[in-house]
Amino acid sequence: MTQIKKRKTAQWFGALLAFALLLSGCSGNSGSAGSASAGSSGSQSGSQSSSQSDTSTETTDFRKYNAYSDVASDVLEMDGLLGVYFTVVQDQPEFALADGMDYGMLSDVFSGYMPVKFNMESAVSYNDEEPAYPEQDALLLDLQQPYYDMQDILQDISVYLTYQDYLEDDLAQAKQLHTKLYEAVSAFDAAAWPFVESMDALDQATEQQALDSLKADGMYIAFYSRTIINLCNEMDADIWAQVETSETLPALDMTNLEELYTQYQEAYASLTQALDDEEQVNKVYNWASDEYWSETYHDDFVAAVDGLNTALTAFMETARSQSDYSESYSQLSEAVSELIDQYNASIV
Repeated sequence: MTQIKKRKTAQWFGALLAFALLLSGCSGNSGSAGSASAGSSGSQSGSQSSSQSDTSTETTDFRKYNAYSDVASDVLEMDGLLGVYFTVVQDQPEFALADGMDYGMLSDVFSGYMPVKFNMESAVSYNDEEPAYPEQDALLLDLQQPYYDMQDILQDISVYLTYQDYLEDDLAQAKQLHTKLYEAVSAFDAAAWPFVESMDALDQATEQQALDSLKADGMYIAFYSRTIINLCNEMDADIWAQVETSETLPALDMTNLEELYTQYQEAYASLTQALDDEEQVNKVYNWASDEYWSETYHDDFVAAVDGLNTALTAFMETARSQSDYSESYSQLSEAVSELIDQYNASIV
């Protein structure tokens, strides 16, 4: 069974929202928080891949798929950093701050960046193994060096900001790092986005296969858990699309969010019903077979489901009132992440 992967965009969204609020009083911005960098297209939608493999959730080893997904998530994380960087620093070969900006504004977002080189190493180790993903296999190898180069540069900027060296050297190193970054962006974008788009298409196909298999097998706790997580991710994408095009924290258009929330409520009701069904509970292997840990696994999972429902309800109430929803969104993101952890621990 496939694990559920976490969306890096959701994990970084709280920091980017805070950055948007920080910029709300500034003028002359060269871009918006979370927007794409020079030549980058962080809001590009995934196009359908013409070379998706016909895989089955019952017969396929998904370690390779999960490793490729980790690399795609890393790309989205790096693109978020690039979007913030080119909001503060002008998008041009020579280093210059955008009007009204201060280099230290990058600190809150960049200080938390810790690249994981193992993700690419792991993905490459699976590259020539089955199952074959012809398009994604080729695109991964094209991405390998630009990915490493961008990680290294962003980490150098992170260290420079974390230790506040820019306060001591009159931004001398900032100028050097900018030159390296600007030169690396085009190669990164050229390799990164074809890979991400092809993985988006593969994700959609693989997730649908997982849902179809779970429903056919009558595994309703797993089925409805994945369903509510998917709906939360769709809501996240809708929110992100609205925020990344605004220079300040915008009031949200709730039309699509309300429709998704209605679908969520229906799936949540079905999930809670399944959790009260002893037959369904016994279908979860870790709850039925592990006498020592079964109660802990079960209780932690139920708590995560309840936590997500509480967080999403609070977010919707805040967003409807057009209040500052940055804190409630951060809590929702954490709740989704916790449910994913519990799903992967209990059900996969």
